[in-house]
Amino acid sequence: MTSFSLKALIASTAAVLSLSAMAADPTVDPTNSRTEPTPQQQEKRALKTESKAEYKARKEIAEVNKDLEIADCKTSGMESKDVRDCKREAKDNAKAAKHEAKEIYKEDKAHIKAHTE
Repeated sequence: MTSFSLKALIASTAAVLSLSAMAADPTVDPTNSRTEPTPQQQEKRALKTESKAEYKARKEIAEVNKDLEIADCKTSGMESKDVRDCKREAKDNAKAAKHEAKEIYKEDKAHIKAHTE
């Protein structure tokens, strides 16, 4: 009795698979399941990429400026307390510049979202 139900299961599975194969559209390429993005989606993606690149560049510029300011502090011949204060100010300036870069990036993202919807 077990072999009969096993044979029935195999036969029904084969039937379902053959029916699904016949129902499949032969013109659809299963390897290319992604659809092509619309021009609006492409524009949105390009704007997002550009915005993120500008954000990263602003952050890098802030970091480089901080390093330059710290180097200036070290080579200016100030007293050690003044050098510490100068370094702290350079770090605070960099932090503020990075925060501003992040705010600009958020605004750009919101503008892109509103523009492309």
